[in-house]
Amino acid sequence: MLNYWDYATLTTSIVSFFVFFTYFLIYLENRNRIFKAPPLPRKLPKVSILVPAYNEEKTIAKTLRSLLRLNYPKNLIEIIAINDGSTDNTLKIMKKFEKYGVKVIDKPNGGKASALNAGLKVAKGDIIVCMDADSIVSRNALKYTIGYFSDPKVGAVASSLKVYKPKTFWQKMQFVEYIYNIFLRKILAFMDSVFVVPGPFGLYRRSVLERLGGWEEGNLTEDMELTMRIQKAGYKVETSLNSIVYTKTPETFKRLIKQRIRWYRGFLINARKYKELFFNPKYGDLGVYTLPLYIIFIAILFISIASTIYSFLNMVKDFFLINLKAGIEMPELNLQNIDPPYLFMSVSTIFWIANIVIYAYIFFISLRMSRERKLLRSFRIYIIQIIFYPFVLATAWLLSIWREIRGAKIKWER
Repeated sequence: MLNYWDYATLTTSIVSFFVFFTYFLIYLENRNRIFKAPPLPRKLPKVSILVPAYNEEKTIAKTLRSLLRLNYPKNLIEIIAINDGSTDNTLKIMKKFEKYGVKVIDKPNGGKASALNAGLKVAKGDIIVCMDADSIVSRNALKYTIGYFSDPKVGAVASSLKVYKPKTFWQKMQFVEYIYNIFLRKILAFMDSVFVVPGPFGLYRRSVLERLGGWEEGNLTEDMELTMRIQKAGYKVETSLNSIVYTKTPETFKRLIKQRIRWYRGFLINARKYKELFFNPKYGDLGVYTLPLYIIFIAILFISIASTIYSFLNMVKDFFLINLKAGIEMPELNLQNIDPPYLFMSVSTIFWIANIVIYAYIFFISLRMSRERKLLRSFRIYIIQIIFYPFVLATAWLLSIWREIRGAKIKWER
């Protein structure tokens, strides 16, 4: 007899297959231009890079050194490091870079958005770059991104993020996730559906920032909120595959969960704030496909986890029942008399296998996009990741939703 879990499992497997296959078709349609960066304008714009930092004494020096090595005319780059009330040696380290032309701002702690707005007030560039203080940028990142702003409709450009030297188990799990997101964010750019420009090396048109009022202070995910605001204002958000940025990620399970709770709860908050974007044809694929689908995928995640647990428990139960009734000898399987539930679930299994195959191929494409060389090692990590990581994400989403329902105090977590 079929139950609700059977129908739910089949439905989620079909929806997931449809989504993965759609992304794959978009990739095939655009594969000849996916790596092509737009040409640089004849007159290069002045760029101001804002580096907000709070207690980043371990990483700030590497970040600033990578920015100083950028392949871009030095007279057109302005680096502004903002110390947001750090209690360690961050400010002291920042000041060592003043002799290289880095401008340093010291202010009381007010949050990342507050620090970025403080930097924006003194910045002189036409393009404003946000750079996290725990990230390292590739040398040609600016040359690969500036050309997008030749289109006056472009308000922001995202870079491609990779995990910096993954060592722990949880960093390796994130390595797979970040590699896949390189593919996903580029596909979303083709659909004009990017709804978050990540903090590490996100570029913004200054006039757009000033028109929209800068970063919203007090928001858990200020980068997502600003991107949604830019989309709502009618500007495009692009993604550069060639602009590679390496970012430090949580080393432990506890830190990872805290970070994801902030991200996911930030999405819930911003989804409510910009609810008019959802199911609205005015905003194209972003409104009628990408944002609603993100909500659907949260539901799919929960259903898939619950279905997996339910199927495992049933399998264990059936195993013990068979052993109790018939000893260890398994009954003979009659292929001409398969019960409908098993036939039904076999169709679902076929779709899930197809999902895994497509996801694996997309991951392979993502590895090529990110120029990863150790493919075999990456796929070993991938196999482990698809088994364990969904449970981590489901846990983070469950806690995020619970905290939002309870109205828990909003707290920024790294």
